[in-house]
Amino acid sequence: MTRWIGVFLEYMMGRVGMCHKWVACMKACVFGGNMSILVNGSPTEEICIKRGLKQGDSLAPFLFLLVAEGFSGLMRNAMSLNLFQGFEVGNNGLVVLHLQYADDTLCIGKATVGNLWTMKALLQGFEMASGLKINFSKSSLIRVNVPPEFMTMACDFLKCSEGAIPFKYLGLPVGASSRKMFAWDPLLNLLSRKLNMWGHRYISFGGRIVLLNSVLNSIPIFYLSFLKMPTKVWRRIVRVQREFLWGGVEGGRKISWVKWKSVCQQKRNGGLGVKDVRVVNVNLLAKWRWRLLVGDKALWKDVLKEKYGACVENMMGGGPCVIPNNASLWWKDIARLDDFGGHGWFSSELSKRVGNDLHTSFWKVRWRGETTFKIKYPRLFSISNQKEATIGDLLALNCSNLEWNFNWRRSFFVWEGQLLANLLEDLEGVVWSQEEDEWRWNLEDNGVFSMKSAYGKLEGLMLSEGLWREEEKGGSIRCGRVRPPRKW
Repeated sequence: MTRWIGVFLEYMMGRVGMCHKWVACMKACVFGGNMSILVNGSPTEEICIKRGLKQGDSLAPFLFLLVAEGFSGLMRNAMSLNLFQGFEVGNNGLVVLHLQYADDTLCIGKATVGNLWTMKALLQGFEMASGLKINFSKSSLIRVNVPPEFMTMACDFLKCSEGAIPFKYLGLPVGASSRKMFAWDPLLNLLSRKLNMWGHRYISFGGRIVLLNSVLNSIPIFYLSFLKMPTKVWRRIVRVQREFLWGGVEGGRKISWVKWKSVCQQKRNGGLGVKDVRVVNVNLLAKWRWRLLVGDKALWKDVLKEKYGACVENMMGGGPCVIPNNASLWWKDIARLDDFGGHGWFSSELSKRVGNDLHTSFWKVRWRGETTFKIKYPRLFSISNQKEATIGDLLALNCSNLEWNFNWRRSFFVWEGQLLANLLEDLEGVVWSQEEDEWRWNLEDNGVFSMKSAYGKLEGLMLSEGLWREEEKGGSIRCGRVRPPRKW
């Protein structure tokens, strides 16, 4: 790290509010430090290394993020001065300027000459201020509904190449349809290369099971955490895993002595404990659904709200979600998550602990009892004038007593009065609290979503739904169906 980068790092640490003592410690790590070498167990004299941080140091990425934050500040300042026009999402003023992860930066803006001048000035200014070198030859400019003539001029101006959609960002294909096979080709090729690395090695059956879980099942995790895997891709991956399990490193079509459905069973249920990638895929997508319900404010949530509006708001409130026809494939997969495991597997395990009652739907969210009041009392829900009301809308504090203010569109029949009495009995014991409403995952005692508990439920549901039938048709040969040769 050069002295000039260190000066800029010191400036950025001061801008983010770090104290002088902490800044001094970081300067000592970056520009100072002594080390000694152990020779036969005995340390030599200390050597002044002058540059304390080396490549691979665990502290280096965090310090780099502080330096890169300077570019984010430049982008925000340029937008506030109307020098750069970002991409506007919706009609409420949400603007996306750039996405940044470590040294991978994606700048987003309108195709104007003014934006090109501002972008080049910002990049060169950041280069001179921080001491970091911008590699324009490795950068690319990608167009969306922009004339080719403008792109040719822009690439010549910025001295960069022209990219195309789809492109890769952080290892994932951006702009590619997850339903298409070519989007998954890099993953399938990686699995093949990993098997080739194990070639000409003898691996026992137990060792192959360990490698299946620790390596072959771990490679697709990053893809599966964001994209919904098509059935044909699932069958390809299962075929690679099955041939490796029964045929060893060389693979090939071998006899599958046990159905893959049984192989994926847990060991206590008579299986081999191999995780099925389809169940893992749905499980990882469920984490996005959970993050949408809980957690702090995030940019991706704001973008979803601006793009899909009431659909996202209803989902965050626990209500039904009507998916727009123009929705992205990713959002459709997240919104239809309950359909993949069957029986509303995700929503059925969600409940809400009521606090100040400002956002919880009275009828449509399970917040008291084993089901929602809409399902438990459908007759009362049908005659209510407050179908979209929250708990706070119906609850009133009267002399330290809680009262429920219902509004019905007609008078009750005699038997409907008993339903209301049962409803009020269910509502006894409700306590007003100043805390925020909180979603809970019922499969965990602490109420926090976990991959382990979700996988346990999904595994049983997807096995019972018979989702392995297509895989069995795809080439699995079972011992029970092998006929002996005829006697002559």
